[in-house]
Amino acid sequence: MVDFVMQDDVRVGNLGASGSVASLLLQHNFDPRCCRPFIWNGRSYLSKHVGWDEKTRKPKIINVPTTNAATLRREDWIMIDQAVVTAARPRLRFFNELRQAGLNVNLPNALGKTVWQYEKQSNITGATVSMDGIRKGDADRPMYDMEQMPLPVIHKDFSFSARQIAVARNSNSPIDASTAAAASQRVAEEVEKLALGVAESYTFGGGKVYGLLNYPNRLTKVFTNPWLSNGERDPSWSPGILHREILASRKALADRQHYGPFVIYVSSDFDEVLDDDYSLNTAGISSSITLRERLSKVDAIKAIRTSEFLPKGSLVMLEMDQNTIQAITGLDVTTIQWQTEGGFEIHFKVLCMLLPRLKSDYYGNCGIMHGALSVAADAAA
Repeated sequence: MVDFVMQDDVRVGNLGASGSVASLLLQHNFDPRCCRPFIWNGRSYLSKHVGWDEKTRKPKIINVPTTNAATLRREDWIMIDQAVVTAARPRLRFFNELRQAGLNVNLPNALGKTVWQYEKQSNITGATVSMDGIRKGDADRPMYDMEQMPLPVIHKDFSFSARQIAVARNSNSPIDASTAAAASQRVAEEVEKLALGVAESYTFGGGKVYGLLNYPNRLTKVFTNPWLSNGERDPSWSPGILHREILASRKALADRQHYGPFVIYVSSDFDEVLDDDYSLNTAGISSSITLRERLSKVDAIKAIRTSEFLPKGSLVMLEMDQNTIQAITGLDVTTIQWQTEGGFEIHFKVLCMLLPRLKSDYYGNCGIMHGALSVAADAAA
């Protein structure tokens, strides 16, 4: 069975649908709750969004009866949702840090859109200084450039047979939510990889979804390698070298009007040198401060994080600002359900629309510094 949405060639602007899932989505303005029917007190219900509660600052959700056939009980959905959310949260470390930093942008009805268009704006000249304000100032206008990014859905499927659900019911045991948790982890990991730029950039409609490591306008820098080709620590390398190179990176970003605050993201191999004594290799004596702590004291550096998804030898200095990066939330991690084979196969899809939006100004200036290590020196040398 193929579910799809199409635009009617005769009635331009009207949408047609084929397939139960697509029909439901169109009827409910692409609200995924329509694909989550549940059994409650012997009847089938759907949850429906009916507005916003100003007191609690939460959406108003009501349960309405539906003729859609429901297979799962309300408790089953609660168990699946708990497994999905619990599994996704630790894998969305970088993306959630963006949202916690206030860089989140919510897109309403995002499933009903395929691209998001936005403008880049150039600078204007400075203000005029005069004694009485009569002097005529420069009345210039900024230049604009239109760009767009696609809005793909990240998803993973799994299924149960009707018999598996019946066995769980008859034995008074909950359904096995481990597969739902595994699917959620894969979805969350793909979100992280896309945001970090270690997954291939997604292209659609003339636009691309970029991450930190593949954004074309990012700055790049080669950092001195702390290791020799045999994997041992280079005796000529000292923590002060990385300290000075971080300061040089901060200046390069400031020269492009990006002043922080910055968060440094490193691959896991950097932990060895970041958590070592800062003064041990420079003055020959031990100290009570690590290189990580010393770098955290640098002005405008907010934190240093390790990401297991970054390739070995990677370091990224990111300005946590709306003018550099945004976390686009079109749909948070959720699960929908449909039936095939006459109801004998119950299909589930964990899906979300959590996307990074990397930004630069009209002139291409960006608040991202992508560093890579130099080629390791030969141990014999």
